[in-house]
Amino acid sequence: MPAAASKSYMSNRVKSVFLLLFIGVALNLPVRDLGATIELVTVPKSQAVQLTIYNSADITMVKESRELTFKPGLNTIQFSWAGTLIDPTSLRLTFLDNKGKLTLRDTSFPPGRNDALQWNIDSELSGSARVEINYFTSGITWNADYTAITNAKENAMNIDGFIRVINNSGEDYPNAEVRLVVGTVNLVEDIAGLAQGKWRYADLDEDKRDRVRNGFKRKMKKAEAAKAMMEAEDIMPSPAAPASGYSQPKEIVKEGLSEYFLFTVEGKEKIPNGWQKRLKAFSAKDVDVKVIYRASDRLTGGSVHKFYEFRNTKEKGADPKISLGVSPLPDGTVHIFSEDAKNNLSYQGGIYMKYAATGDKVKLDAGQTREVVLRTFTRDFKRGSFVTETRYDKSHYVKEWVDEYFYEHELENTLGRAVSVEIERTFPGNFEPGKISFKYEKVDSATIKFFPEVDGREKKKIAYSIRIEHKE
Repeated sequence: MPAAASKSYMSNRVKSVFLLLFIGVALNLPVRDLGATIELVTVPKSQAVQLTIYNSADITMVKESRELTFKPGLNTIQFSWAGTLIDPTSLRLTFLDNKGKLTLRDTSFPPGRNDALQWNIDSELSGSARVEINYFTSGITWNADYTAITNAKENAMNIDGFIRVINNSGEDYPNAEVRLVVGTVNLVEDIAGLAQGKWRYADLDEDKRDRVRNGFKRKMKKAEAAKAMMEAEDIMPSPAAPASGYSQPKEIVKEGLSEYFLFTVEGKEKIPNGWQKRLKAFSAKDVDVKVIYRASDRLTGGSVHKFYEFRNTKEKGADPKISLGVSPLPDGTVHIFSEDAKNNLSYQGGIYMKYAATGDKVKLDAGQTREVVLRTFTRDFKRGSFVTETRYDKSHYVKEWVDEYFYEHELENTLGRAVSVEIERTFPGNFEPGKISFKYEKVDSATIKFFPEVDGREKKKIAYSIRIEHKE
């Protein structure tokens, strides 16, 4: 670990959580004198940390368990979020054992500070007990990216998916279970703003705050219940951590939870503040892919763009844990490479991919290409089929007529293999196709598509006409 990161790690842990032990009972001091007997002790490191990170909003649910030593009487735990992006309105303390001997009396806020709170605990226990601290934080995010390599014919590809976790929360998480959630959460507050004390506690809308917090917690309870059910039925066994170090890639388990999808990273991860970590989510081999060259008046300005299409479905014989079709594909950038017959790679581009549910078709626009060139010409124009009417003053006017446009497309395929081309044209009014001798589809009243096939190294001309009726 770099020296700067190590220093950040130590300082953040020291300043994060403090235990102030009121030991007045042990010293037989009256309650009014306890303020003079406060002993400041750093809490031991977290025994377990769980991060549940959303990618649609800047919010992460943190669950920390610690073992603390209590003395009979009043004990006070002081929690400070100074230098972090922790949401102070979400902090919650629960007792994991010795619940009958520990009671949370109240929560107070030190005067003159907006970066700390104190939990006042009545204890009948002399010894240690495990507690859990839950809170929301900002600054921990994750995103997905992909690397795809097509074969020389561009009809199959290998695709690897990766998850990148970024920690800019101000807090180090040295031994955390990481869970990543795909879904949408609506927030009425700026978590980072709350953490930095931009509002006083008295100014916060408690009803809205509770509604958002409780809604989020309900979603997480549903996630936990679904996970427990799947494990009990042996549908989704919980992954075991590797025996040692990073001897093998981490597995990412995917679970569907109604409107959310949960990715659980195998084992524990060290995620210091200011660091990023990249984990492999899946690796799919020989995925069927189709390359289509599209030109559209509306979408590409008439130029030819290269599209890659595949489905998020499981391939035959693929490992069910690491193949496509097991889970949705989060939105992210796909870096596409094409491999030639000599195993040389050419970069096709970094393409943004929208979220793709299981079974969905994925369409990736690699942008304008020179592999297929389209030239469009207007060869002729005719106006006819006139229908005239006589006005009351016996003058004549044209009531109806038809305009017919004659077009020609010249397609040039510079590749050594046949390609599929899709040409989309838009026209004003309710047009009708005229003379067309190849495959086409009238999409709506203003759009038509053509689907020519062009052989390798071929120049191909296609001609057609469009009729537009006019009525006064």
